[in-house]
Amino acid sequence: MASLIDRVSNPHLFIAHGTLDLIDLDTFEDVPLDHTANGLVAAREDYAAIVCAVEGGDIDITAELWDGPPALHLDDWQDAAEISFTWTTARISVGPGEEDPDEAPVLALPGPGSYRLLVHGKNRDDGDVREAGDPVETYLLQLWPAPLADPVTHKATSDYGAGMRETAPAPTGQRPDWYDQKTSGFGPDHPAAQQ
Repeated sequence: MASLIDRVSNPHLFIAHGTLDLIDLDTFEDVPLDHTANGLVAAREDYAAIVCAVEGGDIDITAELWDGPPALHLDDWQDAAEISFTWTTARISVGPGEEDPDEAPVLALPGPGSYRLLVHGKNRDDGDVREAGDPVETYLLQLWPAPLADPVTHKATSDYGAGMRETAPAPTGQRPDWYDQKTSGFGPDHPAAQQ
């Protein structure tokens, strides 16, 4: 049975751009991630991001470091997904803000290596702007050392997550006739100017 090593939490963590980021402040490079696979979490080396319904506001987070896979409890959650990634340092800042990034909760890792991240989310369908008394968007992040493995979606019931998983249909057909017709002021490099 796995044992809990460390836990950090913040019931009022402010996020400004619709994602809860897991980063090392010394190595972070802001590269967008694709959340369409599970509508919840994506990662690359030294960066993981949970996509949140709240674009700018407070969320409730708990992040845990385990020595192995924790028991899976899905009853209280709308969405839950598990991914792998590699980490090259020994600390993860959880949701550092732009104002005071050094005040973010930090998990001290056993060292560089590959890790598994299980993310649970709830209250994701209650909108971006929330009034006092509205449910707070809440996340439980569970991390442990593990070999790289395929992602797993354990639960996917929020409408918000479903919207993130949907992809736009690929364009079909040919260019319409009017596309190449001159309407006004084509430059010399436009295909219609060559006619």
